[in-house]
Parts: sequence; structure tokens; C-alpha cells
Amino acid sequence: MIGVGPLVRGGLLTAASIAVCLSVRPAPATAQAISGIVEDSSGAPISGAFVVLEDSSGAVVARTLTRDGGGYRLAAPVAGRFRLRTDRIGYVGAVSPWLRLEADETLEHRFRVEPVPIRLQRITVSERARCELLPDEGVQLQSVWDEARKALTATSWTGQQPYFRFDAVMHSHALDARGRPLSEAVLEEVRFYGRHPFRSIPARDLVFGGFVQEPEGRVAYYAPDADVLLSETFVRRHCFRLVRGGADRAGLLGLEFEALPQSRLPDIEGIMWLDPATSELRRLDYSYVNLDVPVDTDRLGGQVEFARLPTGAWIIRGWKIRVPVIEWVEGRPGRTAGRYRLTGINEGGGQVLAVWLTARIAGLLPTDTLRVTPPPDSLLVRFELREP
Repeated sequence: MIGVGPLVRGGLLTAASIAVCLSVRPAPATAQAISGIVEDSSGAPISGAFVVLEDSSGAVVARTLTRDGGGYRLAAPVAGRFRLRTDRIGYVGAVSPWLRLEADETLEHRFRVEPVPIRLQRITVSERARCELLPDEGVQLQSVWDEARKALTATSWTGQQPYFRFDAVMHSHALDARGRPLSEAVLEEVRFYGRHPFRSIPARDLVFGGFVQEPEGRVAYYAPDADVLLSETFVRRHCFRLVRGGADRAGLLGLEFEALPQSRLPDIEGIMWLDPATSELRRLDYSYVNLDVPVDTDRLGGQVEFARLPTGAWIIRGWKIRVPVIEWVEGRPGRTAGRYRLTGINEGGGQVLAVWLTARIAGLLPTDTLRVTPPPDSLLVRFELREP
């Protein structure tokens, strides 16, 4: 996600502006491809499923989400032997037979999969569960992570597609030291093409530099996006356990993560919340740890909310990040020493209000993805504006 950075001015830390990185790179056109329909055992098309193209070494060379009618198209960089794999939230994955793809060929393949549901409702949660490194396969912890990973992968993929338009509202809010609003939130309407409005700096920079850094002399607090949570470096530096939701998280299944004990850099800990009925990732709650800050940090952190679009794509629906406002209090000469005091919290964030399919930058799309002149922008989904 995005860093909110407090600046030191006369002993007072105040929130700096929020920056968003927006970039689009066209995908290279290739001469050979595999296309077709993904359907279940009854012949009904499956939309919103990830289809991955693997080469003979098992490396992923292309991926896409199936459309409303279950259709897919994947371009291969070279001719050779390939197979397809499906990754669908709430269902066990399936693998196709090996397919031979010749140079300049478009191979049609109807991919029929048996819909075997994953039953997260049956997972038991131990109140004294240890925080463990993610295993390779076969246990409950891994099963829950696999479902979270599917949604995160779809969110990352969606953020790389240039044909989405996001209408969003950013907000900034001044809170007191207990997290209570001091004033009305300041709102700003924004629009983004081709990238999620809310993105983090690269995962490696966060994991090895910390989630709180001082670029160019200012303090910046960062939050994770899908790419960060998916990264191997992040997973390896955190342990995980299963928890059940309570209060406003009732009915949800949580994948809690903690920074490893040997971690000394500013890091995050939190819980990814999934709906056990659908296996869908709903939100992430996180807080900062290992902060070298001389005040109470319990209320610092934030939330990331995920949502599935009608097309099967996934987005970050909304986010919040809270950083401290700290001032120096002079002591009484000869009696008390000076000290830092938490005087407030600055909260920044945003929420997506609408997602569109857009023709604005269609010229950047590869020709095997866009076969006709695109229509005008068409609305995919609209969300209600909620009070920040």
C-alpha cells in the first residue's frame, strides 16, 4: 500500500502527503496461444477461475481469469509442451493433460474440471496453537493460506491489467491519542487507470528495510498490498496460526501472522480474515511491531479490505493506515526531565467507489487479448461511500 510519513516540525510530527505510483507496461504479443472454455463436469462454464499455463519444467509462463462464459486465452512465449492448471477460490485445483503447441498455432482446448469444494467450515482452531512457519502441504494451516493466496494472487493480477478504471475517494483524518475523531475527515476524489489506487513499495524493500523507514529525512509508515503478502520474503519472515473471529469478526476464520522473534526491523503483525463458507479473503487487520518510538503504539496500524468483482477479478476495496503525532514536552528545570508525548494520530486511507472496464488505454493491450474496437467505459460495480 502507500506510506504515510510524519515530518518533524518544531518538535511536532505531522502527516505528510500520500503518494501513489501509477504505471502501465504493455504485454508483448506472441504468436502461439491456447484458448477455450473452463467448465465443470456437467458442462457448465466456470467464470472467475484462475487459469495458469505451465511449461514442461513446471514454470508459470502465463495466467488469466476466465470470463463470464468460462472463456480463457493464454499466449505462450515459445512452442512446446504445456499444461493448464486451475486455481479457484473454494475449490481444489485441477491440472490438464500435457498439450503440444506448435509455432504460430492457436490450440483450442475445452478444460473440464471436477468441482471439489474445500470445506473451511470443518477446520478446527486450537486456542493454544503455536505460531508456525507455513508447511509445504497437507495441514489445516496450509489449506487456509492456500485460499488466502488465491485471492491475493487474483488481486495482484488485476492490478496489472490496463483495462480497468478505478474511481476512489482518499481521506485524511485527525484523531486524538485514543483514536477518537477530532474533526471531520477531509475527502478527495481520485481516478486511476490500469493500476490499483492503493499500492505498496516493493516487498523486498519493506522486508529488508522495515515497514517504517526514513526516506529523505522523513519518517514513512507503510502498509502491505497483495504483492507484499504474497512475497516469499514476507512469508519466510513471519509465522502463522489459525484463530476464530469474535465481536465484529464473528463467523470469520483468521490466519494470524507474527514477525519471527529474531526480527529487529520495524515490521507488521496481523490477521487475514476469510469467510469459511466461501473461502474468500475479506480483510486484513495489522499493527506495527519493533518500533523505536517513545510512546504507546497500540493504536497504530490499519486495515486492508478485499472485494471480488462480478468478473471474478479481485481488488483492494479500501484501506486505512494510522501513524503517530508526537511532540516534545519540556520538563521543569531541576525537577522533571523532558519527554515525548503522543498527542494524536493521523489516519489516511481510501475506498474504491466504482470499477469500470475502460477503452482509455486500450492501445497498450496485446492484440491477442483485444480483438475488436473496445466499447466506451462500462460500469462493473459500484460501492457505497462509507464514513471514514
